[in-house]
Amino acid sequence: MRIDIALDFSEKPFGRFKSDGKFSGERFRDEFLIPAFNEEQGKIIVYLDGVSRGYGSSFLEEAFAGLLRKQITYAQVKERLVIETADEDYREEIWDYIEEQWHRQSLKV
Repeated sequence: MRIDIALDFSEKPFGRFKSDGKFSGERFRDEFLIPAFNEEQGKIIVYLDGVSRGYGSSFLEEAFAGLLRKQITYAQVKERLVIETADEDYREEIWDYIEEQWHRQSLKV
């Protein structure tokens, strides 16, 4: 499955929570990523390029690291999530957030 954020969601993604606006990281996670993990098999490719203003850290952290807070396991994310972008910094930032969340959860056990 391939999700193009600019085409499938918004050219102007912004904010962490739904209360921040209709194109928040929380909404993207809940309406696009979680259904993809629960209903699809195989890789989930998220294409980041094409948005008009880039991505804020709050959007990226909530959308991607938030998967682990919503019962998608680290192993599932690591195995199935593919980030496509010309900007390597975004890919690294997303995986850093995912790793940080995984470590926080590991410390709670």
